[in-house]
Amino acid sequence: MTTRADVVLEAREWVGVRWRHQAASKKFGADCIGLIAGVGQQLGLAEASLWLVDARRNSYRTRPDPAMLLSAADYYLQSIPVQHVVAGDILLMRFAVEPQHFAIVSSLDPYRIIHSYAQVRKVVEHGVDRTWRQRIVGAYRYRGVNA
Repeated sequence: MTTRADVVLEAREWVGVRWRHQAASKKFGADCIGLIAGVGQQLGLAEASLWLVDARRNSYRTRPDPAMLLSAADYYLQSIPVQHVVAGDILLMRFAVEPQHFAIVSSLDPYRIIHSYAQVRKVVEHGVDRTWRQRIVGAYRYRGVNA
């Protein structure tokens, strides 16, 4: 049985992995979508393995099509209200106007996330300040992960 604590522990194993567009590997790199799929795959979650081969995950530009992104996220992950997020859940964020970025919540007190951040070219863990909070537009949970 996979728990949310397992998700956080696995995500922390990815911190420092280089950012690489459309990748989902600790060895070769990962982008934000690849981090979510890769963590899920490492935990043995069936949907994650399917997401890794889905064309919607590996046929996008550096800025993914929001409709495609939301379609895939809704298919492979369980949508939850943002106010119900706990450690091990997944945030959907926007940088401009539209959603285009994923992060895993690693802690609520203090609020921290793990994500593959193109601007620093690697997977990082950091606090969530006002700017990051304003980017949050949705939340998800891996299917089959328990408290």
